[in-house]
Amino acid sequence: MNNGPANLPALDALACPNCGQALDQTGRRLSCPDGHSFDLAKQGYAPLLAPGSNATTGDTADQVAAREEFLGSGVYDPLMDAVAKASLTDAPGAVVEPGCGTGHYLAAAVAADPSREGIGLDTSKYALRRCAKREIRSGDDGPRQAAGTRGGLAAVLADAWNRLPIRDDAAAAVLNVFAPRNADEISRILHPRGVLVVLTPREDHLRELVDALDLLSVDPAKPQRTADQLGSVFEAERTDELRYSIDLGHPEVMRLVGMGPSARHLDPGALAETVAALPETIGVTVSATVTRWRGRD
Repeated sequence: MNNGPANLPALDALACPNCGQALDQTGRRLSCPDGHSFDLAKQGYAPLLAPGSNATTGDTADQVAAREEFLGSGVYDPLMDAVAKASLTDAPGAVVEPGCGTGHYLAAAVAADPSREGIGLDTSKYALRRCAKREIRSGDDGPRQAAGTRGGLAAVLADAWNRLPIRDDAAAAVLNVFAPRNADEISRILHPRGVLVVLTPREDHLRELVDALDLLSVDPAKPQRTADQLGSVFEAERTDELRYSIDLGHPEVMRLVGMGPSARHLDPGALAETVAALPETIGVTVSATVTRWRGRD
C-alpha cells in the first residue's frame, strides 16, 4: 500500500531544471531519465531551481504574512476575478504563474476552469509554503482540492529570470500579476493557442497612500515598457481597466504597505507612526489594467 504523497498537480507539465526532460514522481522524490532528482520540501513545494538561479530576492516572511491577510480580506477580489476570466482558453495545458506569491490569483484562475491544474513558481519559500496549501474554490461548491493533490496547485521553487522548469508549450495560460516578466520564457512554455494575462498597476493605483506615506509610485512609462517588453513576441488581444475604491482602517493599511516593495524601504516604526496619524478610515483607489496577450504567428 502506498502511503506517500499524491503526485503533484500538472506533473506532466513540469521539466527537470538541469536538462529539460520530463519528471516522474516516486513518493516525495521527483526525477528525470538522466538521473537528476529533487525531494519535495516537507512544506509541499518542489525545489526546481535551474543552475545559476537567484533565490535571494523573494518576499520575506513578514511580507508574505501581510499579503496572506490582506488578499484574504477580499478587497482585491475584483482583480482576481478579472485575471481569472481573462485566463480562460480552449488551449490544452496548465495555468502557470511565475512570481505566484501566495497563490491567490493562480487559485482563482484554476477555480474558473475546473479542468485545469496550476503551477505557481516563486523564489520565496515563505510564499510557496502558503501556495502549497492554497485551496481551490469552485463557486458555491466549497473547496475543490488543496495544493499537492490532484486537481490543485503545484508550488515550485524557481527563478522567473532563468529557464523555467516547465516543458515547451505546456501552459494554456500564463499569469503575470504585479511581477517582472521574462517574455522569451513565457513564449517558450505557452501553447500556441494559449494566453498571457498581465495585471499591471495604473498611475493612480493606491494614490492616497502613495501621497500620505511616501510609498513607491507607479512609473507613468510602465505601460509603454510593458508593451516594449512583450510586443516583439506577443500581441495584445484585449485590455480592461479596473478602478474602484476601498475603505481601509489602520491595520489594513499596514498590511497593504507591508506586503509590497515599499516594505523594504520604510522604517517600520516610522511607518506605524505615520499611519496612526491618518484618519481612522481612509478611502483608497484601486486602479489596474488587465491585458490578454497572444503569441504572434
